[in-house]
Formats: sequence, C-alpha cells, structure tokens
Amino acid sequence: MPVLTREHLIKALEKTYGTKGMPQGDVEELSDFILSFFGYEDYVLDNVLSSAERDVFYNLEEYDFLEPYREEVTIVKGKVWRVNQWKFKRDKIAKVLSSKDDTADEIDVYEEIFREISGDGKA
Repeated sequence: MPVLTREHLIKALEKTYGTKGMPQGDVEELSDFILSFFGYEDYVLDNVLSSAERDVFYNLEEYDFLEPYREEVTIVKGKVWRVNQWKFKRDKIAKVLSSKDDTADEIDVYEEIFREISGDGKA
C-alpha cells in the first residue's frame, strides 16, 4: 500500500470499529482525526498529542492500526534524547482491507439452509 488514503482508512475502520457499532459518521470523523496528525507522513511525534488524543492512539494500537516507536539520538555532550513516535502499521491496515466480510457468507449459508428446510431450495 504505497499511499494510505482517507478512503482506505475509512474502509479499514469500518471493518473494525463499524462492526463494533460505531456509526458511519463517527468512523469518518475518526479517520479525519487520525489523518490530521499524520498528513503525508507515516509517523507523528508523541509529544504533540494531548492525553485524550494519546488515548485514541492507544486504542488504535489495540486494533493494530498504529504502533509506538522510540528512537534514541545522541546529542551534544553525549546526552541521549529519546524521540517517541507513532507509526502507521500499513501491512496490518492492508490486511484488514483485503479481508473479506465473513458476515455475508454466514447470511448466505443460513438463507440456503432456510430454503432447503422450507422446500423452496433444490437439493
């Protein structure tokens, strides 16, 4: 997945948060919220987040959309500066996007069984 678009992120969020009951409008707002931090980059610095925003990022980490990343840089006089970042997990997002919806298969199976029981199906 070379570029993570708004549409890709919305579809991935629908397959996770949408199945948990989040309305479509809220899924779109969450997508816009996430992309407002990242822009065209794959990472965002942790220190720009408020604690409420960081809580959202931790929740996204639970669904494998984001991962925290720490980099240590040696600065003047040998001191170590730790840079905490959040990165998109593009491979996991692509996996969610490519996964098919299992509920559609279940509905088709149950409809087929119902038709066979009611005598409308041809066995």
